[in-house]
Amino acid sequence: MVDNDFIASLKRARTYGLGEFLEIIGELSQESTKKGALDRKHKELITLGIALAKDCHRCIDIHTQAALKLGATDTEMLQVRRVALYSQASPEHHDTDLWKAWVDSWREFALSKGCVDRRCRELVGLGIALVQQNARLIDMHVKAAREFGASPEEIFEVMPIALLMDGAPALSQIPQLVHAIEQSEPVEAAA
Repeated sequence: MVDNDFIASLKRARTYGLGEFLEIIGELSQESTKKGALDRKHKELITLGIALAKDCHRCIDIHTQAALKLGATDTEMLQVRRVALYSQASPEHHDTDLWKAWVDSWREFALSKGCVDRRCRELVGLGIALVQQNARLIDMHVKAAREFGASPEEIFEVMPIALLMDGAPALSQIPQLVHAIEQSEPVEAAA
């Protein structure tokens, strides 16, 4: 179960002004690099996915090097690039045959074997969805991450990364993330 105090804190964050926001950013820059529910390598892979989606070349270079220093392989980073590519190719309109085909294609990719586990692929996708402010993809990635064994704490750890990479626009997605986690069912970890 998600800690109710934590959810209440996230909901309060919607009312913060610039001073509180700058203080949070300072804390996030430290928090997003610590080992928590997610290890540092996975946090760097998520950050790299967001950097790719934002097409920030400097960020891509920084987070590629950081991921390599933490033991990420070229193959793992290639899979993160594929997640970013899929996310960028997501159709804007969600009630179309193209959307259904995209979801099927994403699911096939997410279920495929690879060196980046399925849970992490969904968390990379979630980070990208947060900075894209795409409620439908946030819901989809949270649900799938839970299906692949991600805890609410692991899912919440994506938010500081998204905030650090995108600032206030990502902050606006806290209510959507809270809602998606509240709606997700805990599921036994998938193989």
